[in-house]
Amino acid sequence: MRKWFKPLWQGVRLCWLLMVAALALAGQAVDNGDSLVAQGIALREQGDLQKSIDLLSSASKLAVSPGGQVRARGELGISLLQAHRYEESEGLLREAYASSTGVERAHFAVYLGNLALIRKRSEEARGYYQEALGLAPEAIEIQFSVRLNLLRMAPEPEKLAQLLLLSQQIDQAGGPPGPLARFHLNLGEQARLLGMPGLSLAYRHLDRARELAREQGDRSLAVEALDALAQLYEDHHRNQDALILTQQAIEQAHSLAPGAAARLLIDLEWRQARLLQAGGREAPALAAYQRAVSHLESVRQDIPIEYEDGRSSFQATLEPIYLGYTDLLLRQLDKQPAEVQAAQLPKVLNALEWIRQAELQDFLGDRCAVEAAHGSDSARVPPGTAVLYPVILPDRLELLLQTSGGIQRRSTAIDGATLRATAQTLADALRNGLEDYREPARQLNDWLLKPFADAFAAQHIDSLVLVPEGALRLVPMAALHDGQQFVIEKYAVSMVTGMTMTHTAVPAGQMAASLVVGLSEPGPVVDKHSQLLSEQIQQSDSAEKDRRGKGRGLARTIELRSMRGLRSAAPSGQPSSRQIEDLRASLTLPGVKEEIEALRGILHGNTLLDAQFTVGNLHQQAESGDYQIVHIASHGVFGGSAETSFIMAYDDLISMNGLQGLLQAEKLQSTPIELLSLSACETAEGNDRAPLGISGAAIKARARSVLGTLWPVADEVAKAVMKSFYSGIANAHLSKTEALRRAQLEWIRHPDWSHPFYWAPFIIIGNWL
Repeated sequence: MRKWFKPLWQGVRLCWLLMVAALALAGQAVDNGDSLVAQGIALREQGDLQKSIDLLSSASKLAVSPGGQVRARGELGISLLQAHRYEESEGLLREAYASSTGVERAHFAVYLGNLALIRKRSEEARGYYQEALGLAPEAIEIQFSVRLNLLRMAPEPEKLAQLLLLSQQIDQAGGPPGPLARFHLNLGEQARLLGMPGLSLAYRHLDRARELAREQGDRSLAVEALDALAQLYEDHHRNQDALILTQQAIEQAHSLAPGAAARLLIDLEWRQARLLQAGGREAPALAAYQRAVSHLESVRQDIPIEYEDGRSSFQATLEPIYLGYTDLLLRQLDKQPAEVQAAQLPKVLNALEWIRQAELQDFLGDRCAVEAAHGSDSARVPPGTAVLYPVILPDRLELLLQTSGGIQRRSTAIDGATLRATAQTLADALRNGLEDYREPARQLNDWLLKPFADAFAAQHIDSLVLVPEGALRLVPMAALHDGQQFVIEKYAVSMVTGMTMTHTAVPAGQMAASLVVGLSEPGPVVDKHSQLLSEQIQQSDSAEKDRRGKGRGLARTIELRSMRGLRSAAPSGQPSSRQIEDLRASLTLPGVKEEIEALRGILHGNTLLDAQFTVGNLHQQAESGDYQIVHIASHGVFGGSAETSFIMAYDDLISMNGLQGLLQAEKLQSTPIELLSLSACETAEGNDRAPLGISGAAIKARARSVLGTLWPVADEVAKAVMKSFYSGIANAHLSKTEALRRAQLEWIRHPDWSHPFYWAPFIIIGNWL
C-alpha cells in the first residue's frame, strides 16, 4: 500500500496551534462583556467554522470599544483563514495586527505568518514569526507555536535534530493539557513525515497527545490524535493496529458536531476502506468508501483547491477517494445479478462525474465557475448518441456506455500503464505527423470501441461522445482506426469534460449572430510580455529537440500556427528592440486574415482584426452584442493549469480569468454563447491536463461548446476546415459535430492531406448538437 500523507487536516493544525492565546483573548472578551467573541472562538475550536464566522461578524458590528472591535475583527480573520477564505482574512488580520500591541499583536502576527506560508511567501512568514517571538518571550504557547511552524520550513536534513531539541522542551513545559496536546500532536505529525528516522519520536508525541486530549476531555482533539496514530501505523504496514485505532476514532467522531465530524470522518472512513480492502474484506470496505464519499460531498465546497503544503486537493484526496470507491463498486457488481448491476451503474456514473468536475475545478483553481456550468441531466442522452466513460484502473480498463436505452458496462484486462503508454504513443505520432500511427490507433479502437460494436449497430448510433481521462484527452477519437476506416468515417465524434457540465439542449434557431476576431500581426502584446512569450517558445523548442530522434514527421515540413520552432526569435534576459521585433515577426499568422475574410461571407456579425482586436474592444463588443458564436483566430496556449494558459490579443494576453471577465456582459449572461472557436490554439505537448484548458475556456466564457485544436495546425487546413464547418452550420443547418465531421472528411479524401495530422486536431468539447 502506498505511503499516504494526511491531506485534509495536517495543514489546518498550522492555524490552530494558538489555542491558549485564542482562549486568553476570549477571556478578555468575556471580562468586557463581549461574550459573542468568546462563543465565536469556541465554535472555531469545535470545527464549526461557518457558525464561528457568522457570530464573529455580528460581534465585530456590535462591539462598543475600539479594542473589542479589533479583537472581534481579528478573530473573524482567523476563522476566515481556517475556512481558506484568504483574501477576506488578510485585510482583517492586518488591521488587527496594526492596531494591537504586545502579546495580542504577536497573536495576529503568527496568523499572518501562517497566511504567508500558505501563499508560499516563506521569507514574509519567517519575518512575522520572528516578530511574534520577540513580542511575546514569556508566552510559552506562542513560542512553541511559532517554533513548530518554523520547523515546517527547515531544510530536511536539519529537521530531525531540531525536532528532538523542541521535543525535550515541550516535554518539560507545563500548562493546560489542551494546548500541550496540540503541540505534541503537531510535533508528532512532523516527525511522522520523516519516515523511519522519526518513527519513535512520532509515536511518543502522538501517544502523549492522545493522553492529554483525554485528560482535557477534548473529544475532537482525541479523534485527531487517534487518526494521526492510525496513519503512523498504516505508514509502517501495521494494518491491523491501524484499523483498530481508526475504528476507535470513527466511534468517537460521531459524538462531535456534524460539520467537524464530517471533516474528520472523510479521512477516517477512507483509511478504514483501504485497510479493509487490503485485508480482503471488500464488502465492508465498499461500505466505508460509501460513507467517505457521503461525508466528502457534505463538505466538498469547503475543501480548498490547494492545501497549505501546496498539494492539489483533487490529486491528494478527491480523485483517490472517488476512484477507489468506483473501483471497488465495480468489482462488487461482478458478483451481482444483472438487475442489481443495472440499478447500481448510475452510482458509478455519478462518481465519475464528481471526479471530472473536481479535476476541472482543480485546473481552473475555481469551484464556482464549474458549479455555475451545471445545467444538464446526465441521465438524459438523445437517441442515436452514445456517451462513453473510460475508467483507467491499475489492473484493467472499465467502460461505461450511456445511451437513451440505459447504461452498459464492459471490462478489458489491459493494465492502466499499458493503456496510457499506447495513448501517449498515438498522441505523439499524430501531433508530429509520423507514419506509424496506425497500430496504436487500431489498438485503442479495439480497447475502447470494439466491445460496444453490437450496441452501436443495434441502437443506430451515429454520434459518439467521449468523457476522457488522463492520456486519453490527448487523443482525438476521430483518428482511431478499426483496420478499415477511421472512426470519423462512421460517427460524428466529440468530447465532454462531464455530462453534468454540458448543456445538451438543441440550439434555438440558427447560430448566425457572431463575433469574429483574429490576430495576424501582434502589436504591443509582444512588448508587454516578451519574456513570457519567449519562455513559451523555449519550452516548445525543448519539445522540438525531443522529437528529433523520432524521424522527420509532417510537423517539421510545413508551416504551422504554433510557437514552436521559433528559437532564433526568443530573446534571453532583457530583450533588445531588435529582438522584440524579431519575436513579433515570428509570431505573425499570415493565414488569419484570409480566414477572417472567408468567414465574413458566412457568419453575420462583427469582426475585429489585428489592431482592432484589443482587450478593450473585445469587452466593448461583448457588452453591446448578442452573440451566439465567438470565433478567435490567434495564438492560444493551454498548459497544465489556468495560470499557464492564455489567448493573445493585439495589446495584451487574455488569461482564463480575463476571458471570464471580458465575456460576462449582461446580454451574454442571459443568452450564453453557443460556440466558442479557437482556431489557432495549441496544448502543451505530453501534458494530459492541457486539453482541460480548452474546456476551461468554454466554462469561463459561459459557452455551451468550444471548438479547439489539440496540436498546432497548418494555415491552409485551418482556413478550409473553418470555412466548411461554418458553412455546414449556417447553410446546411447541421449539428456542430456533423458539420465538423464533413469538413474533416473532405481532407481524409484528399490524397495529399489524408494523414490525421492535418484534420484530426480539431475537436468539439461540450454541446455537440
